[in-house]
Amino acid sequence: MEPHEKQKVAAVRTHSDQAGQFEGRYEDEIKDPYSNCFVYSRKRLHVWLDRAIPATGAGQRLLDVGCGTGHHVRDLTARGFRVSGVDGSEEMLKVARRVNPGVDLRKADVEAMPYDAASFEWLLSIEVLRYLPDFRRTVMEMGRVLAPGGTAVVTACPRYSLNLYTLVNRLGASGKISGLTPLRQYFTTAGELTTAFRAAGFEHVEVHGVYLGPLNWIERLARPLLKPLLHLWEPVDSRITDLGPVRELSNMFVVIARKKA
Repeated sequence: MEPHEKQKVAAVRTHSDQAGQFEGRYEDEIKDPYSNCFVYSRKRLHVWLDRAIPATGAGQRLLDVGCGTGHHVRDLTARGFRVSGVDGSEEMLKVARRVNPGVDLRKADVEAMPYDAASFEWLLSIEVLRYLPDFRRTVMEMGRVLAPGGTAVVTACPRYSLNLYTLVNRLGASGKISGLTPLRQYFTTAGELTTAFRAAGFEHVEVHGVYLGPLNWIERLARPLLKPLLHLWEPVDSRITDLGPVRELSNMFVVIARKKA
């Protein structure tokens, strides 16, 4: 098996093991979006998702690439979109199907999705590109299944984030440090993302910073301080994270890209 394929298999295996954990994290988001870094990151991401995706789907077709436990599928279906989802993990899909009965959810490779060209007006993909050695292959596939004039909303992991996760992940992937997930992840820049989406047929590409700061370190080293600090930090976070060069230091990118009509 090629290294590229081995990495995808390893990512699917890790997420299959974490299916129950992810379901619980999304429940935490509903209860208290400041309780940990994961749910805070999702709170900040939802600001951009609500800006990019209409409040009313009006029957438009939307594909969730890497739908996981179906959290976004459920919300977007309730908003009136005709949602389909793909994921490589059958364990994730078991949860997704339970909470989204009757929805088209398929196990599939994100580089070869089981849909015809131009099948969807919208595409959402949260925390998928970071697990792919060459994310450009999946971006090309996203461009294929998206209809002319359609919009993709996709997250990626910044190479220079202030939480130093690029370094932490390299150490974790070595398997020599306990407590870190031994799965290699891949990091990028706003410029690389813009180039990849334009090459895949997208004419208008925006890359935004979602949230900022060494928050994971606070959670690990001084957890009781995390919640009050997040409350204090969020107003600043919302003002500065997407400013110019600061964007490259953020902990998550969100790409909003419209395909050529």
